[in-house]
Amino acid sequence: MTRTNLLASILLLPMGGYSTSALAADSRLAQCKALLANDARLACYDQLAQSIENAPAESEQIVSPIALRPTAPPPADPATTASAPPEVVKNDALANRLAEESQKNNNLFLIRALKPNYFLFATYTPTNLDRSVYDFTPQHVEAKYQLSFQFDWWDRPLGKNTAFYFGYTQLSFWQLYNTEFLGSHASAPFRETDYEPEIGLNLDTKYHLAGLDFRKFRFSFIHQSNGQGGARSRSWNRLALQTAFGAGNFAGVARAWYRIPEARATDDNPDITDYLGYGDLTFAYKLQDGTLSATLRNNLKRQNRGSIEINYSRPINKHIRAYVQYFNGYGESLIDYNRSISRFGIGLALTDWL
Repeated sequence: MTRTNLLASILLLPMGGYSTSALAADSRLAQCKALLANDARLACYDQLAQSIENAPAESEQIVSPIALRPTAPPPADPATTASAPPEVVKNDALANRLAEESQKNNNLFLIRALKPNYFLFATYTPTNLDRSVYDFTPQHVEAKYQLSFQFDWWDRPLGKNTAFYFGYTQLSFWQLYNTEFLGSHASAPFRETDYEPEIGLNLDTKYHLAGLDFRKFRFSFIHQSNGQGGARSRSWNRLALQTAFGAGNFAGVARAWYRIPEARATDDNPDITDYLGYGDLTFAYKLQDGTLSATLRNNLKRQNRGSIEINYSRPINKHIRAYVQYFNGYGESLIDYNRSISRFGIGLALTDWL
């Protein structure tokens, strides 16, 4: 095939597009033209002509010039794609928190935070923690951590804005520094661990009252115990009703409960409501550089007893936050429900109220 015939065979392509072999020939032709030596250039043309003659015409695949252009991806199918990230609402901390919860609930591989999840590496209490039920002498310095999560296990059981949920919170007090290495005869025992599973019904709302937006009501059955037996055993069951409300960067949760009566012979702590009362109130405020929160309890009786827990968290990076906590009053743990304790601790948190 002469050079003229070669060029003609390349140019005489189907009007609808380019064949895959022609595309390769066009690239090889440019390489041949770039050769300066006549002999080398002619040999290149001969090799290219031979390859075109040997290529079977029936195996060529026609490639449309339109197909060679970059194309936009097809529109996403809402039925098969994940929900879009929640839209951030300016100056509405509670709405943003609930939107994040809704987004995580749509993901089968995620669970949502119920209460703050934190680990306080070191806490100090001036209170003497010793009790006759311990087989070791507790130190004033210990670690404290909380794990808390929830998920909806049945969406819309009673209508569009309802869901049955399950929640679990575990609070532990760990005598981390009470070891032989540090001059003690103990082996870093867990002084107390409280387990708190709960189950109930969520109702999403949009009520506005007294300048506050009430966005959620929850009816729950709550069990709490320390998993111990004998003199160390503590447990109780409650029915609780709570609501979440907010305005701007402020959010709150008000909760009231009724203790389910137990037989006096098996009740480990019959007077627990005298110390923990019949409800609690949590406030949280989203600051520019962190979150400040407080939880209050009071028995509202003449022999007044209550507690306050104040927390402050500040992001270190997108995964963890620095966390500071102060507690004063009754009911920090079940084993100490009837003993007033003050405590200060520092550590890290994964989640906060806001």
